[in-house]
Amino acid sequence: MSTQVTLTLPDKLYEYASYWATITQRDLSEMLTEALAIVLTPVYTTPRLERPVSSLSDEDVIALSKAQMRPAQGRRLSELLEKQREGLLTESEGPELLALMQIYNQLWIRQSEALTEAVRRGLRKPLEP
Repeated sequence: MSTQVTLTLPDKLYEYASYWATITQRDLSEMLTEALAIVLTPVYTTPRLERPVSSLSDEDVIALSKAQMRPAQGRRLSELLEKQREGLLTESEGPELLALMQIYNQLWIRQSEALTEAVRRGLRKPLEP
């Protein structure tokens, strides 16, 4: 079952979405649907409560600011993204790709929070633009 939704996107966001649809050779609405699924689909694991970054020790903040996906996850994510670009992603690999993208996004958000906190505490200099 599907529900049709009409959205008004800012021009810049529409340009980004159109660009991604073009380079992945996909229909714009299909690409936007998949992007929303990546962001909004929960990972099928037991949720763990994360401590606020501001409550972490300096050492933990620095470590989190350097955090990366486990190597095996990173390799598999790259493989699945390549298969998707080539149009070879199987139906059974779709949920795996979504889960890995969610893990990547969550890690990226926590890493960003840690970088911000590290700069706020004077543990590191701000990143150059």
